[in-house]
Amino acid sequence: MSQTTKLLDEFDLTQEELDEILKERSGLVVERRLGGEAGSFELDQGMFATYSRVLTIGDLGSDGRIRVTQLVEFSLPLLGFGLVVSAALRSRLRTSRSVVPIPAWLPPDRLDPVVARQLARVVLISVSAAYFATLLGQTLTFSAHQFHASVKMQAAVLLVSRFDILPGFGLLMLANRFGRAGVIRIATIIGTLFSALSAFSPNMAILALVQLGAKGATAAASVLVAVLVAEMVSRRQRAWAIGTLVIGAALGAGFCDVLLPLAGLSISSWRTLYLIAIPIGIWGTYLSFGVAETDRFARARVSHLGASVSPRWRGTSTSRVWALSVAAFLVNAFMIPTTQFRNEYLRVERHFSATAIGVFVILTNLPGAIGLAMGGRLSETKGRRMVAGAAIVIGGGGLALGFVTSGLELWIWTLLGSTAITAIVPSLGVYQAEIFPTRSRGVGGGIVTMASRIGSLVGVGFVGYFASRLSLGGAVATLFLGMVLLLPALFFWFPETRGMSLEEITTPD
Repeated sequence: MSQTTKLLDEFDLTQEELDEILKERSGLVVERRLGGEAGSFELDQGMFATYSRVLTIGDLGSDGRIRVTQLVEFSLPLLGFGLVVSAALRSRLRTSRSVVPIPAWLPPDRLDPVVARQLARVVLISVSAAYFATLLGQTLTFSAHQFHASVKMQAAVLLVSRFDILPGFGLLMLANRFGRAGVIRIATIIGTLFSALSAFSPNMAILALVQLGAKGATAAASVLVAVLVAEMVSRRQRAWAIGTLVIGAALGAGFCDVLLPLAGLSISSWRTLYLIAIPIGIWGTYLSFGVAETDRFARARVSHLGASVSPRWRGTSTSRVWALSVAAFLVNAFMIPTTQFRNEYLRVERHFSATAIGVFVILTNLPGAIGLAMGGRLSETKGRRMVAGAAIVIGGGGLALGFVTSGLELWIWTLLGSTAITAIVPSLGVYQAEIFPTRSRGVGGGIVTMASRIGSLVGVGFVGYFASRLSLGGAVATLFLGMVLLLPALFFWFPETRGMSLEEITTPD
């Protein structure tokens, strides 16, 4: 049940200001008069589960102003995010003006309450998926210490884990037959089981194989969650909505960072973090039972009832698939090593303790919410390509410099890079859910994800080979050159899909 927020305010208004406050509101919320009463309003359009506004008009004062009492009551269908969002909207809803501007951190179009609730649910599911996906990279330096594994052995483990899309692709192929929501639920259960089993790994080889299953399931869940989100929102909400998934990913990864000091308590305490995956996975599985299929997918299934469930590529040009796959390759060839080798870099080359690593990661990642919020909104208003280009230059460049500096400069460049790089998710990541027709959207996302995994394999392999020749930080920073190559491709190969419906971007099924 959503908690109701009550806002009680008193205004001393002129007659002109009184006429303004008596108007039906527009913008963030669209009101309609309740029962024809002049001072009572209810929800007509907006993201609220419940909403009302009641005005009590007093007498004319000696100064010619009229005392007006305004009571606004509302609740939001956002599950665990309701309290945070309610607090952020309080000041806007306390206004006496009839136009309530939509905040910059929301999409330019108003959210529907049903869509808002579903979006909150899949974001929370992403928390468990992100926790599972983050475990190996965050704990690898500690498990390697117990098993006496070198940097090259760690790179080999990461290389094996990047083949996760192969088992994940098998789950994606089931989506058209069993539905996206059902496969998300199955994938969450599988991810939970394999993450827990990783705690009992006797050596690095077994850890790599078990994590292959865990990460494969979470990869499939992540692709399908993005597809669901892209299909459930309107044309001017897609990039923003894809960006909100990073909130869940950040929470899941951040929780792993918070727990990271546990990995340094003893030589084998890193296993505790894998066992904690059990309650997190149970919670994610519970949430998945409330995820509904999109109307677009339901119509596509009905229209092809009895036909083959294999994906169809009509409406998607080969050049677009290649463009998106190359982009995914280049981005992940740089981004995955920056996250997978960051702890090793901080521990070995900058001599950080486990606690210091956790603090550094948390503090440098928190500002990423700024880039995410602004990137999502600007992608809907200014265009995907411009925002993606800025994220590559500022975000990627900052992260690269963070691997070749120390002291205060290490903090500054990493903060700048982490803040800006998140904008690449709504601006570039949204294409993965846009360019494929409805029935091939899941498998198409799998193909692009496979390209991203190949990129990460190349990136991790490059670092593993050149770490001893260039230094670990130097090897990671060198991979930024691939991101630079992506800049001209953005403007020559990628269409600008801002404000377009999915049917306009690609031929419908």
